[in-house]
Amino acid sequence: MKKRRKINTNKLMGILFFSLLLTLGTCFFLKSDFFFLKQVVINNNKYLSKECVNNLLDLDKNKNIFFYDLQDLENRVKESSYVQDCEIKRKIPNKLIVNIKEKNIIGPLYNGKTYCYIDDRGKFVDELKEIENDDLIISIKYTLNNKNIKFNNENDKSKILILYNKLDKEKILNQIKSIDFRENTAITMKGNSGLIICLNKDNNIEKNVAKLSKVLVDLQNRKELYGRVDLTYNNYVLYSPYSN
Repeated sequence: MKKRRKINTNKLMGILFFSLLLTLGTCFFLKSDFFFLKQVVINNNKYLSKECVNNLLDLDKNKNIFFYDLQDLENRVKESSYVQDCEIKRKIPNKLIVNIKEKNIIGPLYNGKTYCYIDDRGKFVDELKEIENDDLIISIKYTLNNKNIKFNNENDKSKILILYNKLDKEKILNQIKSIDFRENTAITMKGNSGLIICLNKDNNIEKNVAKLSKVLVDLQNRKELYGRVDLTYNNYVLYSPYSN
């Protein structure tokens, strides 16, 4: 019959006492103002201001960063119509890092009365009270009703999305100042340098924008920055140094 091992009481009490001290120390440390929120770092926001993000978060800075429910905070930010996704992380000792992924915003669209943003699916994002001087204005026929956007011609919606995304892909978008989509058969764009560009409003928008990209490179190499580029003559590209 095996003898029972004697329990070292002193050793056991020492372990328990150390564990208690460690637990109490950890609790005291976590509840101390050392971990109180001091800074919120907001990344990747372009359209949604930091002030708006902070208002959505509604944070209490006299609170330990470990006591925040990060999932709840992320959901608050996602309530914004500008936001596609949000991830929030703690950074010891006293920071929250808010990483925002905004929707692909298109616009502002202008119907002669109001300005608004849509996303890359054609869904309404926000109505604008004012616009920036460097905004790309897209004139197109639509109406707004209770935050719902309705295009006069549904085909125009799909075509403006194709045009916008193709201009972006070809790195032409930042060269364009305005797009007029109100005509039935043609699209007119004004460049930042004064160049006027005409495209057919048909099913060949992507093909014509790819062609336009090569034309613009050629014009820039020749330092021809002002005039009219017309791609509405079937397979021909017409350039005149001065627009009418």
